[in-house]
Amino acid sequence: MRAARDQAVGNVVGGERGYTLAELLVGTFIALTVLMVVFSAVARQGRSAAYLSGLADAQTTSRGAGQVLAEDLRMAGYGMLGVSDTAGVPPVSVAVAGGITTITLRGNYSNVSTTLKIAAAASSSTITTNAPATGSFVVGNLVLVDSGLNSEVKTITSVAAAGGGGLSIGLNSSLANSYPLGPDVIQIEVVTYTLQGTVLKRNNQVVADNVTNFQLQYIDQSGNVTSTPGTTLRSGTLNLVAAQPTQLPDNPTASSTVATEINMRNLAFRLTTS
Repeated sequence: MRAARDQAVGNVVGGERGYTLAELLVGTFIALTVLMVVFSAVARQGRSAAYLSGLADAQTTSRGAGQVLAEDLRMAGYGMLGVSDTAGVPPVSVAVAGGITTITLRGNYSNVSTTLKIAAAASSSTITTNAPATGSFVVGNLVLVDSGLNSEVKTITSVAAAGGGGLSIGLNSSLANSYPLGPDVIQIEVVTYTLQGTVLKRNNQVVADNVTNFQLQYIDQSGNVTSTPGTTLRSGTLNLVAAQPTQLPDNPTASSTVATEINMRNLAFRLTTS
């Protein structure tokens, strides 16, 4: 009977024996191999997702900034046909100082214009106009008074209601010429772009960051290309490259390029008064 019990115990022990060391090593190797393959695939997918996300950000930045700048450049000079080249208020000007590039654009961006309601005498520092059909005159903007024979540009210092539905507009300096009732009175706004480092701003508002390349060149009526706009400016070429804000180790930096030619249509028929 004891022999039968020992045999039964032996069968149970033999049936529940564990893995050998060799089997454990083989199983561990297989598991690690599978984990390495899975980890490598997940890592590649993660890098790809990060790259695509950065590319989308870069494309949004470059396209948005390029479109806004191109639209502003196309409108530069609008409403300024009567402004002389010697008036000191060109539609497009560029300055570089202290590592900051400043592009100044001028034009009637809000389409605010009217006519003189009351004749203005020379040496007057206030003009009375009819109310504009759209928009409103704003202190700090420029104003063009243009009779066709004479014109001058002043800075608006005040705007107030006048009798009969008119407006009284204060000027920063006295008129050099006299004007009868009826001449055009046009508001000229100033739009300023600044590029400092990799940040591009429009009127001190960021329109693009991580700008790795920015080149705006100007073409005159003879087809000459320069980095500074002249009085015969006709069009321009813009090349803007924006990169993703962050990148992972060993991950290439995603970037997007906008390259376009801009026809500055409002400068094509500018007049010079004498």
